[in-house]
Amino acid sequence: SVKHVGLDLRTPVFTHGQLYVAVSRVTSVHNIKAITDPRDDFTLPLRTKNIVYPEVLQILN
Repeated sequence: SVKHVGLDLRTPVFTHGQLYVAVSRVTSVHNIKAITDPRDDFTLPLRTKNIVYPEVLQILN
């Protein structure tokens, strides 16, 4: 566990599950800070892409 987490979400996360791991390790939701692209429309809730490529998963199976 970590006390504080900082996330750079100006670009999508680079691997499936990366965002989950980052936010699941922090001890309090109040200790998560995120940088987003200022060109994005700032509306709540904030969202980021979590892209999964099924073709890659098929190759691994």
